[in-house]
Amino acid sequence: MNDYYKQSVTVFGIAVPCLFMVLIAGVALYMSSSTSTEYKKKKKAYDKAQVAMKQTMQLQGEVQETGEYLKEWDHMLNTETRGTFLEHWKTAEKKFSGKELTKTSHNWVNYSEGLGKGITQPASQVNMSFSATYRAMQLAMLEMETKLPNMQLDSLSMTPDSSGDSINFETTFTVWTLK
Repeated sequence: MNDYYKQSVTVFGIAVPCLFMVLIAGVALYMSSSTSTEYKKKKKAYDKAQVAMKQTMQLQGEVQETGEYLKEWDHMLNTETRGTFLEHWKTAEKKFSGKELTKTSHNWVNYSEGLGKGITQPASQVNMSFSATYRAMQLAMLEMETKLPNMQLDSLSMTPDSSGDSINFETTFTVWTLK
């Protein structure tokens, strides 16, 4: 065979196909890595969405579980009056003996048509004085806060009782009530 033809056969028979194969392999490798990177990004986004969906389902379950409590609290907010606040206090007071907790006075400070411009729920403030042990005061406050989600303790001051057996408490509550 002539050297002139050997060179053509070598170039077109071996070198060009090898170069073409290397080019195809490079493009395939680039496409594969690009596809792999895109897959990882989409997989990460999908996993985040699945976690968010699980959390949403869990929160919806918790809302359904506490739905009865929310209805009860909503009912309280719509039906509470200044008098029912005192009834709740008397109920809490009955759990203790006279030496542990004794209400000395209460005074309704004001009645408003709403607290701030954004809230239309009427509110009243009450100053209440009572004498109690520290434990009885904590338990009575816990009872009141549990029964009245519409009550806020604004201030609490303590002074020792002259007998030394109890503490005198001066409190101010804001209570959102109908009247």
